[in-house]
Amino acid sequence: MRLPLPALGAFLFAMAAAAAAEGARSGYAFENPRVLAQQRLFGIAHGVRLLAAACREMPAADAARTAYAAWRQRQQAALDAAAADLSRYHFGTAADEAGLVKVLHLRTGLDYAPDSAELQAACATLPQALAKPRYDLGERLRLEEMMARLVVATEVEARDHYCSGKLSGLAHELHAARYRLWREINEPAIQQASTALARDWPDDAPAASFAAWRTALRRDTKAGGSAADCGAFSETLKHPASALRNVFLPPLSPPPPGTP
Repeated sequence: MRLPLPALGAFLFAMAAAAAAEGARSGYAFENPRVLAQQRLFGIAHGVRLLAAACREMPAADAARTAYAAWRQRQQAALDAAAADLSRYHFGTAADEAGLVKVLHLRTGLDYAPDSAELQAACATLPQALAKPRYDLGERLRLEEMMARLVVATEVEARDHYCSGKLSGLAHELHAARYRLWREINEPAIQQASTALARDWPDDAPAASFAAWRTALRRDTKAGGSAADCGAFSETLKHPASALRNVFLPPLSPPPPGTP
């Protein structure tokens, strides 16, 4: 009998159920790695909350309730941080859980019937599931940051390789110097991320191992553009904003209504 909980966060994340809140940023922040990670974590926590609520009438209700309460207490700091980031990004001010559920288009109930075998199985195994590393939200956020660093580093590497063949003369020399300096500054962050992910690679990650994920990332990351595009890319390497330590900065508030 399958256990729906491990896929529940992703399931809820993928399905829309409510209209977006007016005046707020809606949907998922694919351009902001930290916010996107927090959206995923909030979706997982929301799915767990829905399941815990649905388990109240199940035979395993007491064990499920105790496990959920303990898990919620352990994860409270991570949940508060996620709510703060998402409130700032979507609304520019504090928002309650219902407002975040709405703006993220998350469902407000499960698809499983109250007397279904699937729900009974999920409730019976909820305590064991919540003890697994995949539901340690703070740890998941740490690993999301390490992965985001390597995604950006791989994109820079790919663009450097492409632009090294696109630029010539002084522009090529300037770019080579800028990339060497960027690499020197960011190498410690790359090594830290690589070491952490190789050691703590999660069992529900998008590849069987860190090495397999890194290989696929390098294979699938492509670069292109004109010589002018490459010149603009080269210029960005001079600025602090290009440092990998800035990949996971907290989000900015949305612009005021009417801002072009």
